[in-house]
Amino acid sequence: MQESRKVNTIRNLAYAWTSQGFTIIMNIVVRVIFVRILSKDYVGITGLFSNIITILSLAELGVGSAIVYGLYDPLAKNEQKKVKALMQFYQRIYIFIGCFILVAGIALIPYLSWFVQEMPEIEQLSYIYILFICNAAASYFFSYKGTLISADQKDYVLKKIRVKVLFLMYMAQIVILLTLRNYIMYLLVQVIATFAMNIGFSRAADKMYPYLREKGKAPLGEGQLQQIVKNTKALLCHKIGGVLVFSTDNLIISKFTGLGNVADYSNYVLIQETLNGVLQQLFLAMAPSVGNLVAVEKGEKSQEVFWRIMFLDFWLYGGSALCFLCLAQDFVQLFFGENYLVPTEILLVIVVNFYLSGARKSVLVFKDAYGLFFQNWYMPLLESGINLLASVWLVYKLGLLGVLLGTTISSLLVPVWSEPYVLFRYGFRQPVISYWMQYGKYIALIMVAGLAAWQACLWIPFVPVLSFVLKGACSAVLINGIFYVALRKDKNMEYCVELLRAFSKRVLGGIKNRKDHY
Repeated sequence: MQESRKVNTIRNLAYAWTSQGFTIIMNIVVRVIFVRILSKDYVGITGLFSNIITILSLAELGVGSAIVYGLYDPLAKNEQKKVKALMQFYQRIYIFIGCFILVAGIALIPYLSWFVQEMPEIEQLSYIYILFICNAAASYFFSYKGTLISADQKDYVLKKIRVKVLFLMYMAQIVILLTLRNYIMYLLVQVIATFAMNIGFSRAADKMYPYLREKGKAPLGEGQLQQIVKNTKALLCHKIGGVLVFSTDNLIISKFTGLGNVADYSNYVLIQETLNGVLQQLFLAMAPSVGNLVAVEKGEKSQEVFWRIMFLDFWLYGGSALCFLCLAQDFVQLFFGENYLVPTEILLVIVVNFYLSGARKSVLVFKDAYGLFFQNWYMPLLESGINLLASVWLVYKLGLLGVLLGTTISSLLVPVWSEPYVLFRYGFRQPVISYWMQYGKYIALIMVAGLAAWQACLWIPFVPVLSFVLKGACSAVLINGIFYVALRKDKNMEYCVELLRAFSKRVLGGIKNRKDHY
């Protein structure tokens, strides 16, 4: 069982990072063409509408995470009736959510001007917004079956489908931008791709789990429904908190400072999301295996695995945050132009927020695996309240910097300490002090490595392409070198090296067992 979990994690991770690498390259290419061809207002409106859509996704209520948690145990025990009952329930919920987002989103059209300090001169703005709404609603139709594949530790199947669809989508979008320069056609391709991807997920699930296609309803047991309702109530608060903290920045920036600042900030968000997209694949790949581990082997084994994942979390997110700090300005200037740069102090706060969010991944993987949704249900609401109040108050004094500092303040005051506390008290049932000792050690190491890398990069003047390459090599060597020297005797280092070797072997040698394609 342990070997199976490791194999599934490595296979999922290999496919995840391979597909993510492709997605990153294509996304940057499309973004550069987008910025060069369309005006800055289009960049800003894209960021604004994306945030509005994320807020509408509150309709999901967190029921998806509750059902995924409910799938771990019946999948581990091969209880097909329970799995089928959960999936039928999931289907009904997601169809309702998709329809709700469609209706609620369209109802907001008359009020779009409220979200912008000054409306841009963009033709057919309402049609553009409707396409954003349609794409969001489409993501809920058929996609529920993909969740089953992921919960069963076979996320690599979804990655294969995703890469094929995204390749066609990106190619079509590039052609449209270069020939037609039409933003509406660009978005229409995205909506079609979302539908195609979800249909692909659905077909794959039907082949892998034929009992899903068997006729007849499979009602949820009373205990199953009660557990889902209980977890959903708690997850709703987590969902609201997460959305209000991470998806209101562009709304506040647009309302109080204008779309120009949204456009500037959006390019740094692209870098942040690109890094996060790569790194979180590790934790997404591990999540089903951790869920299986907790369901089968609770106790010391779970905590041992947690320390390993926390070590990886620190190294990957800490190193990436420091490289982000050293390279972001050169990247933006090189690809998007000098007029999209933000001041260094704003970049520093963006990087801090990136790390604070990333450093929570290891805790959240285990917290979700243990089903600890209810124990701190009110904390996300407190975090979001602090974030909104601080951001709105500070935006008047500091502008864009104030909005980002609001996120920093709310993160430090709530989730940074509350989530580890809940995991250790109710999951591991151990004192949380051991976590803070490790966390403090990692933070100190990041500060030392960051100062060294930043100082070294200051000596390299900006020269297109060359300075970016030199700073990248310099910061990567310094940061990882300092990390390695300081932690080479750490017991978790051996596990990470073993995981890296296994991952490299899987990527270079190709995926074996092709017979289980679907």
